[in-house]
Amino acid sequence: MFAAGLMTATSSMAASAFDNKMQSVIVHVKADPAYKAIPLESSSDRSWFFQQSEALFKKRITKEQYVAEGAKQFPGYEASFTELADLLTAS
Repeated sequence: MFAAGLMTATSSMAASAFDNKMQSVIVHVKADPAYKAIPLESSSDRSWFFQQSEALFKKRITKEQYVAEGAKQFPGYEASFTELADLLTAS
């Protein structure tokens, strides 16, 4: 669900560095059987997620802030947000 939702959302956007990074992240997490998909079921959840992810990518927030906010919004998914933070900030 997570990856499918992101794939649909990002394919309709104009390509940018952030969009390209998200595509790379999606490919990675889809291939990782240990990754626990974040349940982005509502449009508000997806919007929040993309805003937070872009803020991290553009260095407006730290990895620690990203993980803390993610775990607060989605209890039990701290490891998923930690993995995403590492992927979003990798060169």
